[in-house]
Amino acid sequence: MFGGMGAARGQARGWRSGFVGHPLWRALRVDLLLMLVALIWGSTFIVVQDSVSQTGPFTFLTIRFGIATLGLAVVFRRRLARLTRREISSGAIIGVFLFAGYALQTLSLQLTTSSKVGFLTGLYVVMVPPLALVLLGQRPGRRAVAGVVLATLGLTLLSMRNNLDLAFGPGEALALGGAICFAGHIVSISKFAPQADAINLALVQIAVTAGLSALIAPLAGEPLAGPPPAVWGAALFLGLIGTAFTLVVMNRVQQFTTSTRATLIYALEPVFAGIFGYLAGETLSVPAWIGCGLILAGMISAELRPGAVWRRYRERRSLHPSA
Repeated sequence: MFGGMGAARGQARGWRSGFVGHPLWRALRVDLLLMLVALIWGSTFIVVQDSVSQTGPFTFLTIRFGIATLGLAVVFRRRLARLTRREISSGAIIGVFLFAGYALQTLSLQLTTSSKVGFLTGLYVVMVPPLALVLLGQRPGRRAVAGVVLATLGLTLLSMRNNLDLAFGPGEALALGGAICFAGHIVSISKFAPQADAINLALVQIAVTAGLSALIAPLAGEPLAGPPPAVWGAALFLGLIGTAFTLVVMNRVQQFTTSTRATLIYALEPVFAGIFGYLAGETLSVPAWIGCGLILAGMISAELRPGAVWRRYRERRSLHPSA
């Protein structure tokens, strides 16, 4: 009897190890981690909106990214000893894109509606494929192009839930500039991450964003001291989870997928934001729900060939076996 039980346990372990080691599961794991990033981003929208209203936007960015920098430096202090000049220069470039995206988005929110800023920021979904083609030579396939089109239509419908109009002024121009910077941030991660340590690369770009925010805050007339305790609590959560964790995952996982594919998964952010808002008591119109469905359909349309992701994953693993 005990021999039979041992054999059964051995078969169960063999099945689990075979499942976990299966190529499609490994490829799916990449996508699931990116979906987790989008989920976290979507859940933090209300927290950010409330915190920025209690303190200056650049002050909040300084605290948020400062906490993220300190947290990563403490947890991964041994890796800092192996920080290379290439990681510093690459992380600085990515950090400039990250800071510029947040700065332009924050400024645009003071000049136009949040729905329009959300829609225009979401246009990075359209911008990433051509940037990836020019800078990385990543040519998007037909499924990826179809996914981008569906996701863009979905973003439009989601934004129209607040009577989005088409007027274009300084606020809209800033939001569009922020979208370009966020697209550059995603593409630059795909470019530099395969040749760098993911933790060190994330730490440098977060530190650069914190430093630039601290420099801009006094120029914008914002005091860096005296935020209420609630803001510090929000900054702690957003710094460690919404910034440090998500950026480490992005830098780690984007080595194994294309910029376009990652972007389509990141496009789920407004879907998750809408769901969390709905659970918090907000209402979503029928077009907004249809928009959520189109974004999801756009992601799925690019997921129909998981074997391609596995081949890219295997290539990266061969280059970085210890990753």
